[in-house]
Amino acid sequence: MAKNSTGFAPNERINHSIYGLGTISEVNDMHTVIDFDENGRRKFVTSIVRLERTDILAPAPPPRKTRARSTKSTKSKAADN
Repeated sequence: MAKNSTGFAPNERINHSIYGLGTISEVNDMHTVIDFDENGRRKFVTSIVRLERTDILAPAPPPRKTRARSTKSTKSKAADN
């Protein structure tokens, strides 16, 4: 993927002085959108945002939680009869 004029590309890991570590999700001449590890998604003006490249990997996503399947109790069926 080609880098834009600022030298950053999507999926690149960066460090921001206020928000910390993050991954660039979108970048164009107007805006840069970054998903920060601990501060959520933020949108910056590309021409004024100050970023630093980093080699620190993104944290592993938390495991997906699944709901436990509910089973109908035979007691409730017996009580209905």
